[in-house]
Amino acid sequence: MSGDTDRGGEDDATATRRPDGGATGVEKATGRESTRAKPSVLNRIRAELAELTVFDLAVYALYATAIAFFVFPVLWVASASLRPAGELFSYPFRLLPREVSLSAYRQVFQAGMVSWLFNSTLVTIFGVSSIVVVSVPAAYAFSRFEFTGRRGLLGIVLLFQMISPVIIIVPLYTVMSSLGLLRTRAGLILLYVGIQTPFSIWLLKGYFDTIPKELDYAARIDGCNRLQTLRHVLLRPVAPGIAVVAIFNTVLTWSEFVLAFTVLGSESRLHTISIGVYKFQGQYGNDWRAIAAASVIGMLPLVIVFLGLQRYFVRGLVEGSLKGQ
Repeated sequence: MSGDTDRGGEDDATATRRPDGGATGVEKATGRESTRAKPSVLNRIRAELAELTVFDLAVYALYATAIAFFVFPVLWVASASLRPAGELFSYPFRLLPREVSLSAYRQVFQAGMVSWLFNSTLVTIFGVSSIVVVSVPAAYAFSRFEFTGRRGLLGIVLLFQMISPVIIIVPLYTVMSSLGLLRTRAGLILLYVGIQTPFSIWLLKGYFDTIPKELDYAARIDGCNRLQTLRHVLLRPVAPGIAVVAIFNTVLTWSEFVLAFTVLGSESRLHTISIGVYKFQGQYGNDWRAIAAASVIGMLPLVIVFLGLQRYFVRGLVEGSLKGQ
């Protein structure tokens, strides 16, 4: 019977073939289905472009303009830092220099770049860490506890963020001087913590609000107190929000100039990267090549931090809605 079955299968296969060796309708249909199942990349792109409307094209054009607006200055700074002294303002303009020179980078390192990077790193690490340590419990309390004056206190916290530090720079200088915190890293760190914590609290509260309170109840049933609930249960879900706060404050602390220059003053051994860049501006002219080289070096740590926290940052932007209560 197996022989009959094999012959039957061969007869069926022979029946589906044409005498001239061409493909039958079944084979053509199968081939067409496989072709339709796997369209080429070029065909997919053409199909997507055909579906674009005028509004979509306008949006994409706006995106391209915005990207060019932000990317071109960065490319120009990087190009200027690599140009020889006589080619900075050459005409016609060339984004890629004819000759690459590292003399500007040697100049900024000889001027004290290592010290500026060390001071900026120290101030940023301790400042951002302190902001996170203060903001997380405060945001948890505003999100989970009901107490008298909660709404008013939240409004005051946000109000402090609306006050520009430049407006209160004189009283801040007086207070810092009376406390003996001028020309110290500790004074600058405390100033950053006091100024940037209110907005960080408000931002983190929005992330805590998105976490179901049932997690708190379950942790309390298992015997956790409030601090243990925050540490062992809620920190992981709110990690994207903490990453957003950390990146936000890192950028502000690293690049801030006015408060750093006011507090540190003429104490050159404590100067940060922003003050270091300012040193290349003179009364009778600016050393643009040195400014560009120092700016490129100053941007690299921020790029590294963003790349390291990028996945948390993107999740945080998606999940964290600022819904105040």
